[in-house]
Amino acid sequence: MIKIPIKVIEDNMPVTVIRNRTSVGVDTASRTGICLARSTDKDVVLDYSFLAMTSSNKYHKYNTLIDHMQKFIVDGAKIDIVVVEETFFSTNAKVFQFLSRIGGMVYTVAHLLHIKEKVFIAAVSSRKALGLPTNKKKHVVHEAFHDALPNVKIEDIDIIDGIILALNGLTKPKGLI
Repeated sequence: MIKIPIKVIEDNMPVTVIRNRTSVGVDTASRTGICLARSTDKDVVLDYSFLAMTSSNKYHKYNTLIDHMQKFIVDGAKIDIVVVEETFFSTNAKVFQFLSRIGGMVYTVAHLLHIKEKVFIAAVSSRKALGLPTNKKKHVVHEAFHDALPNVKIEDIDIIDGIILALNGLTKPKGLI
């Protein structure tokens, strides 16, 4: 669990944190990163986990994801929003298909658990919203995140987009309201 003062986020990123809100960010991948972010009046608390999709049986992978998401979301308090990484097609149609199905399953679980807000956001859009590099490798985004929030230590590079997506669910751009 990581606690970040809201003032630190707002001073170092181009966003305003919505107080007393809970967001789940899901980075769809063969090692899916899931982050639960909760804002209070003073802090944002991050809790995250991974779901490694190591089975060769795709249906086993899908069932594991559904079970994990139900437990992860139900174990938490009231969830206001689930933010799922939009699928990006590069060159491999089977990977695109697999990741798209994962995103659809996350959306479905959230819907069945009566979470009203469910959104898909591209990785580049979610990074841009926080003032981070967009079309860069994950390690560059990871370093930029640490530069923006130097007291926040995220050791595992694979969770960074899950955290960024979850933070997007807690924020609004500065100057819009």
